[in-house]
Amino acid sequence: MAKRKKQAPDPQKSLDTFSKNRSRGRPGVRKLEIAGRGYHYRLLFGGIWEWAGEKLLQAKTEEDVLTALENQGDYRQGLLPVASLIPKVTSDPKFPQGSEAQINFLADSLAGLGFVSFRRSRDICGQARAKQKKKTKYKIIRREYYIECTCGYKGPARDNACRKCGAEIPFYFGVIEGLGFR
Repeated sequence: MAKRKKQAPDPQKSLDTFSKNRSRGRPGVRKLEIAGRGYHYRLLFGGIWEWAGEKLLQAKTEEDVLTALENQGDYRQGLLPVASLIPKVTSDPKFPQGSEAQINFLADSLAGLGFVSFRRSRDICGQARAKQKKKTKYKIIRREYYIECTCGYKGPARDNACRKCGAEIPFYFGVIEGLGFR
């Protein structure tokens, strides 16, 4: 192969660089992450509310929250990132009175970790629950394939087997043929 007569100049900007400047517009949040964290906090507060609920509601500072969770290492570690936010949420004028409602309100409010407002965090968690509830309750309980068996049967399979002789369809059959299971 012949050499080039003229060498290509060094590129000003390589193809695999990462821009240090943030893109235009408002930075987004990961809604699924917030919704998952809200669910996690619901479970966490549900487990500790009997013995720590009153102390958490009376806490005015981050230190009060940490002393309320003093002897529970796992729970304390889980709530450490939001310990300073708990007194702010409990002092909200719309904070509910019932224990179950308090758990849910607190968990959903803290799910945003302070990156979004408490109200927006609750809205994101509520939208995710509504989306989950909207999903259909029906599930596929059986797959059927059209088969040709060595016994002579041609037609749809039932429960991954031949309807006539009961010979099962091996799992690797579609994978080897390149058909794959869908």
